[in-house]
Formats: sequence, structure tokens, C-alpha cells
Amino acid sequence: MEPIALLFVLFGLPGAIWPYRMARFEEQLDAIGSKRRWSEVEPADWKVMLTRYVGIVMVGGGVLWFLAG
Repeated sequence: MEPIALLFVLFGLPGAIWPYRMARFEEQLDAIGSKRRWSEVEPADWKVMLTRYVGIVMVGGGVLWFLAG
């Protein structure tokens, strides 16, 4: 069993399934220390799309790596 492949799947799955939530969480972390309230931040559409694509690639790569290893 490839532990790195499993990590790719585990970290990629939330981004592929819930891209808006993951992107919003990242924006909230970025808002720490700024004057904006963390509850008011919203991710840009491109960031949500990028989060989804990166999650899909991570899951697909992890599955392929697991099957090949």
C-alpha cells in the first residue's frame, strides 16, 4: 500500500467534493490579521474552480499511483 497515494486521495477528495467550502476556508485563513471580518470573505469563482480541478487531479493521481504501486 502506498501511503503517499492515500494522502493524495484524502487531501484531494474534500477539494473535489466541496470546492466552495475549501476555497472559503482558505480565504478565511488569509483574512486573519486583516481588517476584513473572516465571516465576510468570499472566494473568487476562479479559486473555487481551481480548487475543484486540483482536488480532482490529486484524487485521480492518487488512485493511479495506488493501482500502479
